[in-house]
Amino acid sequence: MKRILFVDDEPRLLEGLQRMLHAQRTQWEMAFANSGAEALALLAASPFDVVVTDMRMPGMDGAQLLERVREKYPNVIRIVLSGYLETDAALRAVPVAHQFLAKPCEPEKLRQAIERTCDLIAILPDEAVRRVVGAIGQLPSLPRTCASLMAALQKPDVPLEEIGRIIEQDVGITAKVLQLVNSAFFGLVREIPTVRMAVSYLGLETLKHLVLSAEIFRTFHPKRTIPGFSLEDLQDHSRLAARIAGRLPAPKDVLSAAVVAAVLHDTGKLVLATRMPQQFEQALRVSLKDGRPVYVVEHELMGTGHAEIGAYLLGLWGLPSSVVNAVCRHHQPPIPETAGTGLDVLAITHIADALASEAASGQPGGVPSDYSFVNLEYLTRLGVADQLAGWRSMAEETASEMAEA
Repeated sequence: MKRILFVDDEPRLLEGLQRMLHAQRTQWEMAFANSGAEALALLAASPFDVVVTDMRMPGMDGAQLLERVREKYPNVIRIVLSGYLETDAALRAVPVAHQFLAKPCEPEKLRQAIERTCDLIAILPDEAVRRVVGAIGQLPSLPRTCASLMAALQKPDVPLEEIGRIIEQDVGITAKVLQLVNSAFFGLVREIPTVRMAVSYLGLETLKHLVLSAEIFRTFHPKRTIPGFSLEDLQDHSRLAARIAGRLPAPKDVLSAAVVAAVLHDTGKLVLATRMPQQFEQALRVSLKDGRPVYVVEHELMGTGHAEIGAYLLGLWGLPSSVVNAVCRHHQPPIPETAGTGLDVLAITHIADALASEAASGQPGGVPSDYSFVNLEYLTRLGVADQLAGWRSMAEETASEMAEA
């Protein structure tokens, strides 16, 4: 049974949660605390899987509580359940909360949010790795991207389109912006699958607050040089994959999510490079020496890989499930039971990553340039294998265009 800890200083609200979630008592073991101090005492006494806390509490508010939880129990999933949040308090919660839910919250919505995050454990069973990933509040970004975004936000009449283009260039900033806009933090009730939609919904003033006050991104200053890894190469590869994804034949709603998944598909490499550099360096060294894909070596050495690590983090952050699934399985998509289904988000992400790796010399991957990442059996089952040659040509043209830009 999953163990869930609810924290609120209003006894009536805790009683309401108990009544509202009474039907979950056979699936969850629930505890209730009326202060941050009491919550920490319960956490010290026995392990919990999820902490759901109000923000506005006397003494220790929700952001302070979640900061302590992140430091001491980083594998615990951290959720804010609160009503109206003052901007300063809300921004303090951004780096320490995985997800945000708004009061009043329907029982089914709360149940789904908790169940979905708990189900992520299946993606990353290793608790030690989950502790590393669970502690992450932001991902590193290229200094030039940070500088461009900061400069653009200082312009009084900067078009939202320009802000969106800058954010789309960066894996870390894209992930964080989509985490925020897809939560109840901003009171939106629909799923936002694209960066430009996110920027439009958030608006310039909110973005300025987030960038300047909440530090939703930080520039990449590695503690050690990792031979075979470059953040700039990774960002270039992700941008190329996204550009290729956007040119594949699929309905508009599928393409919009697939482009985001293509941008974010190597998020796990950022985690490994910044939080597990020794293991990542070893995997890259063996991959380059043996001429085998780095994700294969990662699984041999660590029991998991950057795809699963990235998917777990993005799932914690509440990104759309289609994006999380595509990031998780983009190297080894399962063969569909039904033939001729065409391209979905996962298929586009797999193809875009594979063709980007083939088309651009020196891209991440750690394999010879003539190695094919494409799963031909998978494409044949989808009924699109006959289009692969044309897509390869398109990918090479796209890589040339980007190199010349």
